[in-house]
Amino acid sequence: MKALTKTLLLSTALLFSCNPEPEVSDDPTKVLNDLVSPYGFIGFQNAMERGESGTHTGILVGGRPSAMAYVANAASCFPQNDFLPRYEDRANIQKTYNYSFQGNLGFLTLGIPLISAGLGITDSMTVEVELNGLVIEYLDSIDVTDWYREGMRDTCREYLEEVGFLIQTIHTESMKISVKRLGGTNIGFNADNINDFFQFEAGVNWQIVDNFTIEISTPHTLGYQIALMKPEDNGQALYRAMSEENDAYIFERIGFSDFFNEMDADSNLPKINQDQHQFLD
Repeated sequence: MKALTKTLLLSTALLFSCNPEPEVSDDPTKVLNDLVSPYGFIGFQNAMERGESGTHTGILVGGRPSAMAYVANAASCFPQNDFLPRYEDRANIQKTYNYSFQGNLGFLTLGIPLISAGLGITDSMTVEVELNGLVIEYLDSIDVTDWYREGMRDTCREYLEEVGFLIQTIHTESMKISVKRLGGTNIGFNADNINDFFQFEAGVNWQIVDNFTIEISTPHTLGYQIALMKPEDNGQALYRAMSEENDAYIFERIGFSDFFNEMDADSNLPKINQDQHQFLD
């Protein structure tokens, strides 16, 4: 019996000692893309102001994923009004995502800034980020087509022959952040030391919720899709960049016209031949 007890104790000790530590991410861009790409988005690497309206759909862009070129703000060509409302979809992505970064805030410093790390965060600390729920914001493609044909100014149509626009974005509704010393000891926050660890952008809503956790309720944009409109498409946004490779956007046609136009000679049934297009100079 004593031998059996010793064996069980040893097995239990080995079981717990082999449990891996929480993985610490050292490539914020990869982590961000891994988070949003399953939903068809490209991680937002480039700095951009949050804007008064809180929306980034409708911004005209060019360039490449790591160096996006901003061509025109949303108000220039796709203003937020009764003709071009923004819609949100929360379906199927209301879950929690957890990430850890050593000595930095990881992808929270990419894209539209909400917060930056203070001098108090060092390499001897791990920052743990909990994202609560993802929300997709999008422009209705029918609204976009009607606006292109009936309300958009000619200058915007000319630019859209050369560049694209953000037709969808994805953001987190809220997030929680905590800091631990290597080894697992939580660092407590209060009104006197919070600025040593975090620098919040103006207008960001945050609070200390349990002495060890900061909760930010201001949405943070994480990813985007770019739409293209060829002149012959007459305002139909039929090409989207939903992924990137080697720092280049991959555009693919989202329509199913091939499904209706091509017939399988053997089965006499329609088949889909949806080619993927990569536009590179």
